[in-house]
Amino acid sequence: MSLTMTIVNMAQSFVGSNNINLLMPNGQFGSRNQGGKDHASARYIFTNLNRVTRFLFPEPDDHTLTYIEDDGQLVEPEYYVPIIPLVLVNGCEGIGSGWSTFIPNHDPRQIATMILDRLNHGTPFGDLKPWYKGFLGEINRKEDGNYEVKGIMETDQ
Repeated sequence: MSLTMTIVNMAQSFVGSNNINLLMPNGQFGSRNQGGKDHASARYIFTNLNRVTRFLFPEPDDHTLTYIEDDGQLVEPEYYVPIIPLVLVNGCEGIGSGWSTFIPNHDPRQIATMILDRLNHGTPFGDLKPWYKGFLGEINRKEDGNYEVKGIMETDQ
């Protein structure tokens, strides 16, 4: 995946994309209509850090990260460590050689509550129900463990 696509994905805020967009979508970062594939070319989009991002990656944690050195200067960390698992918050979908994955989006408040309950009381993690910010339909668990999603559709006709 290119850097442009990564930035575009991190800024998307339409229903079904990110529950928490880490970057601000200042410009055309795509629409729900085409799943974000209608984003503008990289030279026409602008972004900055979303305010919530620093809550997920607290500044006091910065000193614990391993930074990459480039031409004698420390630049960005090798990787960042959020306070909640963003792969569960914003989901993940991909395919590789012989492998594929699909992790649906989940409610960040439910995730945070489950983590705090585990840390404070030893409560085992429960089932996470998929959740999409702004989605007005229903998501229900079926007997076989899969989920059924019922949405609301309106047409111009």
